[in-house]
Amino acid sequence: MLIELDRDDRASVRRLFDRYPCLHGSVAAIIEGGMGQVFADARAEPRAALAVLDFHFLAGDPRHEHALRLLHLLQPGAVVIAPTPAWQHLITATCPSEWAVYRREAFQAETFDVDKLRRFCQALPSGFELRQVRLEEVTQFATDLDPALIYNFRSHEEFMTRGVGLGILHQRTFVSGASSAAVGGERLEIEIQTHRQFRRRGLARAVAAALILYCLERGIEPCWDAANEPSAALGRQLGFHSTGKYAAYRLKPSEGKSTAS
Repeated sequence: MLIELDRDDRASVRRLFDRYPCLHGSVAAIIEGGMGQVFADARAEPRAALAVLDFHFLAGDPRHEHALRLLHLLQPGAVVIAPTPAWQHLITATCPSEWAVYRREAFQAETFDVDKLRRFCQALPSGFELRQVRLEEVTQFATDLDPALIYNFRSHEEFMTRGVGLGILHQRTFVSGASSAAVGGERLEIEIQTHRQFRRRGLARAVAAALILYCLERGIEPCWDAANEPSAALGRQLGFHSTGKYAAYRLKPSEGKSTAS
């Protein structure tokens, strides 16, 4: 039997997610910040769990009798993080044709060069303005760029209260932006979006640097995780340290079939 844990009742699964190898801000947001959902085999002393936000995080013992049931909760399109070889084996052994695998790269925050970050913020082309997004601009921020900047929050008000968005405006349009994709436990997962036609102009670097400075000023740990090499290269340039590449598993759409059935 699986149960869903309340937002303020997730302390029991904390040990299962200790030292998670990637997406540290998102994991902290779920376990410490009450974002998303958590499913486990027990409330008091769980052995296996699934944490759900924009990613789906497996944790605990993949050999537990209820571990396989966690996979039944996944929906087509879900991106699943399997943190150990044993979890990876369970996924790949269960309906292997239904999974698409891609590589991501995990990063860790270190000591940042604040002066360097400030120079990145200041190196904007003429006609571009970098500033914090206001409540009345949240819809435009997500529409001009990508809903991923805000969609983990239940409302625009919650995004403004708990999170933050920094955008670069050009001719009244947000052409690049950085936001708190997830927040919790004094950590913040960074999301970056830039219009294709405005890339390679230093905009993503400037707005990301501004968000890192925002975090440092408030005692928040900025978290970076890369889905591709350009994102990884930007993370290194900003001062993050790579802890290695890992596999992410996307559940393919299946014709009327449920996963692991």
